[in-house]
Amino acid sequence: MRDAEILRKTLPGQWRVLATTFPMWLSGRRLEPAFTYEPLPGEGLALRDTVSYRTRSGARKRIEGVDRFDAGSGLFTWRGRGLLKVLASRWRVVHLSDDRELVVLTFERSLVTPAGLDVIGRGAQDRPGGRPLPLPDEEIAGLRWLG
Repeated sequence: MRDAEILRKTLPGQWRVLATTFPMWLSGRRLEPAFTYEPLPGEGLALRDTVSYRTRSGARKRIEGVDRFDAGSGLFTWRGRGLLKVLASRWRVVHLSDDRELVVLTFERSLVTPAGLDVIGRGAQDRPGGRPLPLPDEEIAGLRWLG
């Protein structure tokens, strides 16, 4: 998706990771992952990005960064904050449901992570219900539903 205005209106707020191919969420050490996006002032689309999760011991952890959108490529570039400032990754929205309650993100391989896919949603539902995901069968087969 390359429409910055739709993304600016849709992404802010908290999203739960419902399904993923990302090893960080599949290891069992980081539970209940959620993303929170907050718009940053200025020109262009930039978001404060907070990833939160619970450890097996019950501690809440956070990873903070900033996402900057490039409308030409349709990609966000995430840059970590603090000690993670040296890290960057690129991701894009490949699907947005009609009700804007379900998003499919793909992310490129980075220095420390493999390429992958996340399905994120709002609300209490753990699965998209009757809404099919517009993904190739092999990508759907590789997803693991959390929760």
